[in-house]
Amino acid sequence: MSDLRVLVVEDEPVMRARLVDMLYNAGASQVSESPDVASARAAFDAQEFQIVLLDLGLPDGDGHELMNEFKRQREGQHVVLVTADDSIDSIQRAISAGANGYVVKPYSQEKIHDVVNNYAMVHGGDMALVRGLNRPH
Repeated sequence: MSDLRVLVVEDEPVMRARLVDMLYNAGASQVSESPDVASARAAFDAQEFQIVLLDLGLPDGDGHELMNEFKRQREGQHVVLVTADDSIDSIQRAISAGANGYVVKPYSQEKIHDVVNNYAMVHGGDMALVRGLNRPH
């Protein structure tokens, strides 16, 4: 998947930087960063992304609402929610609302590889990438 563009919407700078590094290690060719809803909307309007990693708790809005907005704007948009909330209710709400995945913080390289791998499998991506991600780390 030579042209994997990812938008990361995460308000915590250290977590955002870590996530960006992990995405590049997982094969992303471009990662755009947004610390809040307003900048995420601007980035999403300006460019198409294969994957959006979206924090649920943002300083200027709700991640669930932003996910719904993105999915209305672009049918089939792949959105993975990220949060510290590992409750079954939160996971069920996210998936039933249309999230393509759910990653509980703290991030790990394995979890981020899984996000990219799942996207590649669902969207018929580069199978060499999928095979590479299935190697032991």
